[in-house]
Order: sequence, then structure tokens, then C-alpha cells
Amino acid sequence: MKNALFVLHWTAETRNSEHATLAALAEKLTKAGYASDLVLLTAWGESDVKVPYGGAYRNITTVSPSKPVGDGADFLLGIASKAAADVGASLVIGFGTLANRNWAPQLAAALEAEFVTACETLNVEGDAINVGAPAMGGLVSKNLVIGDRASVLLYSGDALSAPNASEVNVSALATEVEEGTVRFVGSEALPDSGGLPLRGAGKVVSGGLGVGSGDKWRIIDEFAAKVGAAVGASRAAVEMGWVPSSRQVGFSGQKVSPDVYVAVGISGAVHHLAGIGGAKKIVAINKDAEAAIFKVADIGIVGDYEQILTAAIRKLG
Repeated sequence: MKNALFVLHWTAETRNSEHATLAALAEKLTKAGYASDLVLLTAWGESDVKVPYGGAYRNITTVSPSKPVGDGADFLLGIASKAAADVGASLVIGFGTLANRNWAPQLAAALEAEFVTACETLNVEGDAINVGAPAMGGLVSKNLVIGDRASVLLYSGDALSAPNASEVNVSALATEVEEGTVRFVGSEALPDSGGLPLRGAGKVVSGGLGVGSGDKWRIIDEFAAKVGAAVGASRAAVEMGWVPSSRQVGFSGQKVSPDVYVAVGISGAVHHLAGIGGAKKIVAINKDAEAAIFKVADIGIVGDYEQILTAAIRKLG
């Protein structure tokens, strides 16, 4: 029997679909002879956690730190390293979040393991695991076959359907945080505005640097709510602090495959296009007629996005 370890940092923004996706991956791995365990880092002071689809795992360990640990990256490195050693895990899987990109490569180096930073697909054929991931900034895709090699994978693919697994209630294990293992103290990420999750959304409205400011971002949220779409953002918009990193679309963010993707004020840099290749229709709104996004758009609108979206909202009632 081979062993796999799943790692999840649970927060108030953690979606049910994320639990479903990890559990579905665990179910896939059983076909390749893996038994899966889950390590869940929860907020400090938590005592009990309900884990949706927890029945998909052999064991679940919930860790509650003795004090806030910021993005959890440094703390998770220690927790995941110990858990992987305890169960003899040859495969470690988490989501492709910014925080996970901090600890996962360090764990891979310590385990002398293969590291895949943006695993978009995972399929099982016999005893082998086939994974697909973008390369060269998303210009091409690479396929890897993982046999007996130790591997650390960060999954950035589509949301997966929930397996037939029960919810499990787990008591949190209080764990002391050692000095020097916390990267951020007293800081907090921008709260997610809520709304529809990006993963698995049928419609996505994303804004970029061309939106102009955080104050103007409200029109992106308003239009997305009006058409029933999830809100996304370019890396530039995230780096400006207008939206949380959980909304970033692209090579260093999330990959989306909606029926309709609306890009507002997004130039069309390669690293952003890497995240929207699966979109069936792309609508681009930009005041720059030479913007690269128009080269991949099915519908291109050159003009002032504020006037265009305001008119659309009014028309939709």
C-alpha cells in the first residue's frame, strides 16, 4: 500500500467545493493503490472541525496553532513534513495557493521529490499517475508520469465532483507555535468578498490594472453579481491590493474554464492567458485597441469600461 498526504489550510473562506475536489482526488488515488490521509490546519483556538467528505480519507489530523500564523506557510512546512514522515507518504498534494507555493517546494527539496507547482489534471492509469501542468509561462503543457517517485503536487485544475463520502467531525490537536516559524504576525489578507467561487464557475468577470483603482472595483463586483458570475482579477490588480489573491486568475493564480470569460481592463499578458485557455468564449473590454487580449477574444469592445458596464447594468435592470 502506498501513502498519500493531502494538506489544506482551512479558513472562513474555504469553499465546500475545495473539500470536494481534494476528496475526489483521494478517491482517484485509491485506484492506483494509495491510502490517503488529510492534514488540516485550522484557525488558532479551534477545538472541533466538521470536514465535508472526510470519509474519503484513512485518517484526518486537524491542527490548531497556539497563536495566529498568518498565511500559515512556515507553520505548515513543519506540520506537513512531520505528517509525511509519520505515514511514509510518497505523494503530497495541496492546492496551488500563494501560501502553499512557499512551503511546498521546500518540502519537495527535503524529500528529494518531484515538484509540480500547477497541476491541472490528475488521472490514474493502472499503478501510474499522469499529471498535466503548464510550462514556459503557459505557452505549452507538459505531461508527467509519476510511478514510484516521491512527488509534491499543487493542484490548480477544475473543481471536481464530490465523491460519495460522509462528513467527519474531528477534534483539533492544539499545537504550540515555535518562535521563528511565523512569517506574518498581526497582518491579514484582504477578505474575500464572497460571491461565487472561481473554481468551477460557468461565468467569470475579471478586472485588471485598467480598472484604475480599488474604489472603481465596485462596478466589477456589481456587474458580476448582475449576471451571476464569479469575480476574478489579473495579477496586477491583486498586487495593487484591490482584490484578494484568492481571486487571481493566471499562471500564478487559478485556472478557470467558464462558458463566458469577461476581461475588463486586462492587457492580455501571457501569464494571464495561461489561466483562461479553457474558456469557451472570451469577451474583452479595453480602451486600448492594440491590447493583446483582443487577439484571443471572441468579442472585443474598445471603449470606456465604466460607461459600457454601467449601460449594461442599467439594461439588465
